[in-house]
Formats: sequence, C-alpha cells, structure tokens
Amino acid sequence: MKCYCIEKDDKFVYCVENIEEKYIENIEHAWFKKDGNKYVKEYPNTLDDKEIIKYNFSTIGESMFKSEGSWKESLKFFAEKCLSENIEWYITGSISESVMGVEIVPHDIDAIIHTRDFYKTKEIFMDYLIEPFVDNHGTWLVQYFGRICINGVMFDIAADKKINQENHVYENIKWEGYTLKVESLNARYEIEKQRNRLDRIKAIEKYIIKT
Repeated sequence: MKCYCIEKDDKFVYCVENIEEKYIENIEHAWFKKDGNKYVKEYPNTLDDKEIIKYNFSTIGESMFKSEGSWKESLKFFAEKCLSENIEWYITGSISESVMGVEIVPHDIDAIIHTRDFYKTKEIFMDYLIEPFVDNHGTWLVQYFGRICINGVMFDIAADKKINQENHVYENIKWEGYTLKVESLNARYEIEKQRNRLDRIKAIEKYIIKT
C-alpha cells in the first residue's frame, strides 16, 4: 500500500494506491472514494500544516488503514496525554461500548473534545496528525473535525458546543486506571439498532445479560 498527498491547483489530495482487497472497507470507512486505480480524498489547498500532514500520511497512513495497532494501548496513550495537558474530552461511537466491556473491536476511536481545547489538542498530537483540524462553519454534523493516528489506530477528533459536557449527557466509568466520560450504553444500543448493526446489537445484548 502506498499513501501520499499531492497539491493540485486549488486542491490538497490524499491518495492511496496498491490496496489489498481486505483493506478497502477501512479506507472507505475513512471517507475516501475510488478514483481509477486508487482511493482519494480532497481538501481545499489552503490548509495549515501541509508538510507535516504529507509526511505523517506517507509514513503512518498504511498502518492506520491496516488497523495494525492495539486500540487499548493507543487509547491509554491518548488518555494519558489529555490528562497531563488538562484536555477535556469524551468518548462516543462504538469505542464507548468497548471500554464498558462489550465484546466489540472498534474500527476507530471517536473522541469528542471540548470546543475550547480543540486546537490545543491538534498541537499536542502534531506528530500523529493525519488530516487537518478544521472549522466546518455549520456545514457538517459537527463544527470542528480532525483526524490523528496513534500507533496504527485512527482517532476521529470532533468538537461542537452542543456536545460539550455542559450540553450533553455522559457517564463516568473507570477503565484501565482512567476515569472516562462516555455515552451511555442505552444510548449506544438505540443507535446500533437504528443503524441495524446486528453484530453489535447482539454483543450489547449479551453484555446486558451477563451483567
């Protein structure tokens, strides 16, 4: 697999070539689209940090798409850094289920950052920056979004006032010595049912019966 970025007129283009079939789902999950013999993703060519992103994507992009890392070890690293830098953050998505003990292996880690700490988070994890941290100005589901990769594990980083702790309900749980703020299991169960993810629905139901 070859991962690289090019600048083309007004576009900054991510490219992935020489892909084994078994990794295509991971690449599509990251919102890359097929273009001839490669998968691409485009941003306006006005980004900050372009040289860092080019280097990081070319050196660690393959490990991210191959999901080569341990989500537990990468999450512990992320949690420790956020704790030491006083970053307020929360967990959403399927990783919420995983840290509660549901037998699910997440595709990635969805981390919600308090809006005041969004760009601070980018600076702290600059060595892991894969996609730019941007303000979507109300054009997308969340106002702020970025992506990092820690030891082969993709982290989607989002922020929006409506999902800051003061405006959204999270539960505190203990995990590997850390106190994490996560979406409730009931909320996750309803989301998985709405999306008809049968394997995850069964895993949550199995966990509920056990506990």
